[in-house]
Amino acid sequence: MNKSFRSIDEQIELLHSRGISTTTETRTILLREGYYAVVNGYKLPFIDGAASKATGDDRFLPGTSFDDIYALFCFDRELRALVFRHLMTVEAMMRSVLSYSFCEAHRGTEDYLHRSCYTSAREYLRDEESFEGDLDWMINTLEHHARGVEGDAGVTDVRVSHYRRRYDGVPLWVLFNELTFGNLKYFYALLRKSEQNAVCSRIREACGHAGGSPISRRGMLLDLDEMVAVRNACAHEERLYNYSSESEANLGTLLKKMGLYLTESDHARLISGVTALSDTYSDRSRPITRALAGAGLPGAGG
Repeated sequence: MNKSFRSIDEQIELLHSRGISTTTETRTILLREGYYAVVNGYKLPFIDGAASKATGDDRFLPGTSFDDIYALFCFDRELRALVFRHLMTVEAMMRSVLSYSFCEAHRGTEDYLHRSCYTSAREYLRDEESFEGDLDWMINTLEHHARGVEGDAGVTDVRVSHYRRRYDGVPLWVLFNELTFGNLKYFYALLRKSEQNAVCSRIREACGHAGGSPISRRGMLLDLDEMVAVRNACAHEERLYNYSSESEANLGTLLKKMGLYLTESDHARLISGVTALSDTYSDRSRPITRALAGAGLPGAGG
């Protein structure tokens, strides 16, 4: 069955037919944000399950307004901005600590292009069967950026082309500006065990947690997997408040875990910011309060 185009007036009529009240502002919001992004993205806490099952399409809880759904949409947008900003702090630290720990052990300018400088398949933290392919991909990615020239699609940072022209090679700490957070997590997984241990220790030192509980090598990889997934959700405007990882950890769990990778003051700002958002929006309606509580977020909703 095809989904036909609906005008804004028809979209508002559809909302009314499904039990959602609207205001004079609904039209401009739908035009600015889009029906799919707001309603389809944030309708779940407001759905009347029994009524929807009986009619075969969406029916909403009595008293649901479009403003309620839009409020949850706005909450999630502010939440993404806040979490993203702190994840960028973590990403910047990972670039620094990873490049430092690798270059301390491998002093050649472009040793990162040599297979012998990485771990073995037996000690690879990911699936052993994927080791060769992952290592080839990582080296090819690094080489693609290191060998490019200014103007080439593979090089967007003029610092890389500067080092390429002026020196014998591009140091890893310069090249790392070209890599994504996802690239960095694979680079970490491919490091030798001793270098991974050094990274874990230096992360604790950099965040002022040197006297606290250690971070395990595998634990850091799992944390990086989750932080990269959330970072991408933030960057691509995906729904965040009800995030759930493969291990079924919710966003509240991840926010607590980020305390290992932020200074105490930065983590306090993250938690207080989320708490303030949750307190503000949880007063809007009971379904929003339930939605935020289910996400395990700090504040009135959690």
